[in-house]
Amino acid sequence: MTSRKGLVLTGSMLSIPATAASLVHAAPAQADPGSGSNSATSANAGGGTRVSAPTQVVYLRSGSTGSYVRIVQQRLGGLAVDGIFGWRTNAKVKSFQSSKGLVPDGIVGPLTWNALGGFPGASPAPTPTPQPTPPSCSVSQIRYGSTGSLVSTAQQRLGGLAVDGIFGAATLAKVKSFQASKGLVVDGIVGTATWSALGGYPCGSPTPTPPTPTPKPPSTDPPSTGSGLAAVISIARKYLGTPYVWGGASPSQGFDCSGLTSYVYKQAGLYIPRTASQQQTYMKATNNPQPGDLVFFGYPAYHVGIYIGNNQMIASPKPGDVVKQQQIWTTPAGYGTLR
Repeated sequence: MTSRKGLVLTGSMLSIPATAASLVHAAPAQADPGSGSNSATSANAGGGTRVSAPTQVVYLRSGSTGSYVRIVQQRLGGLAVDGIFGWRTNAKVKSFQSSKGLVPDGIVGPLTWNALGGFPGASPAPTPTPQPTPPSCSVSQIRYGSTGSLVSTAQQRLGGLAVDGIFGAATLAKVKSFQASKGLVVDGIVGTATWSALGGYPCGSPTPTPPTPTPKPPSTDPPSTGSGLAAVISIARKYLGTPYVWGGASPSQGFDCSGLTSYVYKQAGLYIPRTASQQQTYMKATNNPQPGDLVFFGYPAYHVGIYIGNNQMIASPKPGDVVKQQQIWTTPAGYGTLR
């Protein structure tokens, strides 16, 4: 058998005619992201050498972007498929290369493409099959004080929270803890990066059903004016003298401050959440409180009472005390109303 020797360098293409028993991948030792190519040869059964059509391989490394990066991320798994070759993708590539006995240089070249299932087609700019995604839409941020179905979705995905659709203090702390665990900016705001880490923004998808029952408004719209609010004070007076009990939310249990306000409002046909901070977020702030509105202390609120006018309120103040009518002893953080 004779062999032929020849070496042709053309740009970033390195072509090596092969013997009948070999298959050589040639690629530049260094290549910019998105450049580089490889030529392969193969032997036919008759002992002659057949040179296959050159297949261009795009090299990817930290800093690369685009559809090829998305394909790599999708095949590696465990990554946000965002088309950005950042530090997470770089670490995942190196780990994959080590597991396959390749040089863990973080560069996706011919050998790494081959281990990933092959370079996606011979065309220099193939269009990869996209992952199934929800309909495109703008990502909405949620933050402390937000309410609604997006908050419920975030609470469900975070886990360990009441799925009540109210972005209160507990949800804020959980979001910050999650962001820290994922190496994100710990700002407590669920924006594009945090939604991605939570599994993606729920664009076009229905609101998940909470896994456990949570307080919800009545099936019919509760009155927000008229007899509902007008009855709040008279209902509250029925429970004067009821002992303070932390966590209490009924006359038989006793009342803590927000247990009293939520119970009285429910008796009047009005829905408000359970805790003082949630009630503060849920209700409309007002600088002109009317009897029956709520008065809050602290932000987030740590105490709440029912405003009755003349700088007085009905409240369940503290352990060892009872529900009573009392002066508002300090400047409140604000007032809330359903009017």
